[in-house]
Amino acid sequence: MNPTIDTEVAWCAGFFDGEGHVSYHRSYPSETSGRVSPQLYANVPQASDNIEVLVFFQSVVGLGKILGPYKMPNSNRTQHKLQFGIKEVEPLFLILRPYLRAEKTTDFQNALLGYWTHDSNPTPEDWERAVKRDMKKMSK
Repeated sequence: MNPTIDTEVAWCAGFFDGEGHVSYHRSYPSETSGRVSPQLYANVPQASDNIEVLVFFQSVVGLGKILGPYKMPNSNRTQHKLQFGIKEVEPLFLILRPYLRAEKTTDFQNALLGYWTHDSNPTPEDWERAVKRDMKKMSK
């Protein structure tokens, strides 16, 4: 590998270690089919005045979409995020993996395992989450 590219990938992995997030979770059961969809994503948020680091990260890994600006909670500032969709999480992991710290490697592995072993049949917990969501909507 080109030493410059290797250094840039290592920088991205370190940045993801500190700022990035990867997650798998189950959707609410569909109102029509009752099925539960897998939700898998990774993202890197950053204050809008620092968006150039997201542009650099995206240029190095060749994946993701920069979204925003979004209002930051409890602040007058905005942020953007580099979002990686379902089909980009595994390639992102393969690019960053040689340089990720153990905790973030485990986060990726757990998210991918959840996605790969996803069962679309709703569980009692899925229905319970849906009921809580609906109760919350009704109380507003």
